[in-house]
Order: sequence, then C-alpha cells, then structure tokens
Amino acid sequence: MSDEPYNLRRWAVQPGRLFTCGRPGRGTIGTERREVREDTITRWVNGLPTGDLIQIVSLLGRKRDGYSEFSYYPFRSRSEVGHEPTFQEWLDQRYGPVFVVHEFPTVDLEDIPPDVLSAVKREVVDLIESASTVVIVDSAGSVRSKAVCVACGYKPV
Repeated sequence: MSDEPYNLRRWAVQPGRLFTCGRPGRGTIGTERREVREDTITRWVNGLPTGDLIQIVSLLGRKRDGYSEFSYYPFRSRSEVGHEPTFQEWLDQRYGPVFVVHEFPTVDLEDIPPDVLSAVKREVVDLIESASTVVIVDSAGSVRSKAVCVACGYKPV
C-alpha cells in the first residue's frame, strides 16, 4: 500500500468528484524540509483518482516563515520566478495533458484570506458542476483543503 498521496479523502459532491490530499512527498518525508524525489512524486500521481482530465486545485504557497512549499520539488509555482518548469509544465512533460493545475497560493497553518477563499470556492464549485474530477492539495491535505470544502458546503464521504 502506498503512502502517497497522504490523507486522500473523498467528498460528497455531484455531478463531479472531489478529493483532498497532501502535497507530493508528505506521506513519505512528512514535514522534513528536503527534496522530494521523482519516484515519490510518481507514486503520488499514480495514487490520485483516475479520469480523462484531473483538475488539481493547489493551495500550496508558503510556510509561515516564508519558505516556499514548492522548494521540495523539481518544479515551481507559476507565481514564482525561476528556471524550473511550473507544476503544470512539469506534469505535462511527464504525463501529457492529463492534469490542469489551478493555483491559489496560501500560507500553511493560517486561515485562507476571504478573497482567496471566495476565488477558490468559485473555481471548485464551477469544476464540480461541470462534472470534473477535482483534487484539492495543501501541505497535509487536512486544514486548508478542508476549509475550502466546508466553505463550498461539501461533506466528506
């Protein structure tokens, strides 16, 4: 049994499907600040729900001390400057057009600002209403992602 994705949980929605989980590597290295190897990211991807197109709603941003939650990876947030590919580009290079990444950077262990929560909620509800498979990702797959689901009025299965 794989330890990736960490805290994968299904939520009761229709007509789409909704899941929450922790970031790649959370089930393998926990909260350690070290590189997440590609084989671990592959296990995370392979453990995600299947579908023609998976909508990843990323709440990854920064830790309270400013440390980027993308620092673990060979990819970066589209909101960060760098030479690495973005999360979307990296997934496309390895898996083709299977994923669409929607980024809403937030701060770990802090409430999601109301304007960001409103934007994420609109995006998730629109995706669910279009019968999409949606995976909301935060650090552990339990606090920020749950806040979005609760704000949308969804309950875990």
